[in-house]
Amino acid sequence: MSTFSEPELTETPVDIKSAANYRLTLGAVIGLGAVIVIVLGVMVFGLVQGWGKKPAVASAPSKPVSMTLAPGYRILSSDTQPGRLILHVRSDMVDEIDIIDLTDGRIISQIHAEAPK
Repeated sequence: MSTFSEPELTETPVDIKSAANYRLTLGAVIGLGAVIVIVLGVMVFGLVQGWGKKPAVASAPSKPVSMTLAPGYRILSSDTQPGRLILHVRSDMVDEIDIIDLTDGRIISQIHAEAPK
């Protein structure tokens, strides 16, 4: 009888650290770690500088705004926007819309038209 012997397998040890996939994976992990550190640094810097704060809204006037309507005029309607008052006023001869700044009481804009007869 002949004996069949299996050939000996001699494997050369492979250094896993020299494999291309390992180097690529290690580079990706280090790169993403650096990105995370940079992003966290920018977030901390932004919080310290106040980047996330909402802009300040125009404050209310320190003194009350007082206005007098000219003789013969009457207010037909009014509307408000942040910091502004919009008045539709009419006299016997003029129909107008006044836009008034509420912080100082000055008239920002006026639109004049002849009053209907």
